[in-house]
Amino acid sequence: MFYNFAPIILAILGTLVGLSGYYLNARLLWVLVSCVLAIVGLVTGRFIQKLSLSSHTDFLTGLWNRRYFYLRLDEEETRATRKKTPLCIAMIDVDGFKKINDTYGHAIGDVLLSDLAAIFKKNTRNTDIVTRWGGDEFAIIFVETSLADALEITERIRRKVEKTFHASYFLTISAGIIPLEPDQDIKDLLIKADQALYQAKTQKNWVITVDDMNNGVICRQTCSSDSF
Repeated sequence: MFYNFAPIILAILGTLVGLSGYYLNARLLWVLVSCVLAIVGLVTGRFIQKLSLSSHTDFLTGLWNRRYFYLRLDEEETRATRKKTPLCIAMIDVDGFKKINDTYGHAIGDVLLSDLAAIFKKNTRNTDIVTRWGGDEFAIIFVETSLADALEITERIRRKVEKTFHASYFLTISAGIIPLEPDQDIKDLLIKADQALYQAKTQKNWVITVDDMNNGVICRQTCSSDSF
């Protein structure tokens, strides 16, 4: 309730402080009221920070949510264009996750999604934006990262997921990776990333890049030593 009326409450409080200082001319009272206002401002600021973080965070996995993804993608696209640095997007999907939910239950499914999120975070850099796109889909913004490096990171994640979950739950992931091209529209970038993911999912447990698509390669698995 306070959040909804915070601007009005703080405005009235500030007005009252100003009037009290003007009419009472009491320095001690002014100091005390100023201290109270400072404390109120600090508490309010922290409260607003928590609300902002909550609005951009996925409750289940603790990853950034889709809203934050779009916000940061717009910022990073502008920065990459200005600095002429590479930027890549990876769209990731859990293979056959509906079957996992049907077999083991949604509670186990939620645990697996949280465990996957932990693997994604552990195997990416602090500068990368790891997001729960929705349901069993995830997205990663690789900041200042070439296509080759983004592929290497995503492959490492794919192998880790396979090694950790395939034997117990037959769980794997598929991913599509697309680099930002000069003057490319963000909407077009996401459409192509989704197309790459779709092609990867036709085989499951694969990672496909824009080079694979352009060269007519259906899919690739750059490291087969851990494949099943």
